[in-house]
Amino acid sequence: MADLLELLLLVIGCYAAAALLVHLAFWFGRERKSERKHYVLIADGRQHHMEWYLRSLHSFSRWMGKEIQLTVVDRGLTEESKAIVDRWNRSGKVVRLHQTDGTEQADQQDGKRYPNGGDRAVHLMWLLQAEGIVSEADHAVLVDLQNPEDLSKMPF
Repeated sequence: MADLLELLLLVIGCYAAAALLVHLAFWFGRERKSERKHYVLIADGRQHHMEWYLRSLHSFSRWMGKEIQLTVVDRGLTEESKAIVDRWNRSGKVVRLHQTDGTEQADQQDGKRYPNGGDRAVHLMWLLQAEGIVSEADHAVLVDLQNPEDLSKMPF
């Protein structure tokens, strides 16, 4: 009987030690600055999948436990797409909507944007940094939703 009691105390002690280690790891890991990403989505009036992109990014963020920020750069969004962004903001999920003057338009071919190089992307990122929308610590990812090559930057 004494052996069973010792075994029971050993099991309870191991369980308590494991629970303590999990809590300590959580608290020490929480103090460490988590890396977050800032997705900047460039969208225009032809964007029919805006809500799907927002939902996918938020669910991926929750699933991976990483904080993300979203900014939608408006290059002629439809009222329906703007309403989607407004609805997301009202529901507590922050999605910034940034208006542009449209001077950074890339060449268009077959209804899709194909940039002439990285200069426009660098210019837009510099502009967003100057306006305080993104910072270097955000690890900003610029995704032009009309450019098929840029969709590969999405995490899903």
